[in-house]
Amino acid sequence: MVSTKTFKSFARPVVIDPWPTAGIDRTLDASPDECRVLAERFGLVALRRLSGRARLDRSAGGQVIRLHGQLEAEVVQSCVVSLEDVPASVSEAFECRFVRAGAVVGGDLAWDEELEPLSGPQLDLGEVLAQQLGLALDPYPHAPDPYTLVSAELGPNITFGQDEASDGSSVAELLHEKEGAVIAAAPRRGRD
Repeated sequence: MVSTKTFKSFARPVVIDPWPTAGIDRTLDASPDECRVLAERFGLVALRRLSGRARLDRSAGGQVIRLHGQLEAEVVQSCVVSLEDVPASVSEAFECRFVRAGAVVGGDLAWDEELEPLSGPQLDLGEVLAQQLGLALDPYPHAPDPYTLVSAELGPNITFGQDEASDGSSVAELLHEKEGAVIAAAPRRGRD
């Protein structure tokens, strides 16, 4: 079932039409309420801080707007193995290019440069920063030693799926041996 819940945006609109004589520089900081909404949006345990810097310039004869940005965030994700909290710092530079629909762009762009469509006289820098945060998050966050924690919690006779080492021992046995524990092999059924 698709959720119909909508998220409040981290809106920071910037007027780009008419274009100022110089480029546009902005600093963005998310409020605690915006951090809570963004944490929910991205499935985070917490988003403690989100800030960024953005510089907008025009190129390709004024048809393309280039955004050079820097993202800084403090996040807490859930470990994909043990579900423990995994705090992390995110620091990422990024660049985006925007063009108006129907604009003819000159030949100074590389063949692989992606252009995002623009509509209207504003660009929402907050939404761009939020999307970049989503891209920068670790898709598989791990606690420092999650398998040891899980095997210690569940006991020495567990196995993780059908995984076996080349000598026939289970993953749990190998993990406990790593810790220096002696584990009696659990009886195997249907495998010889």
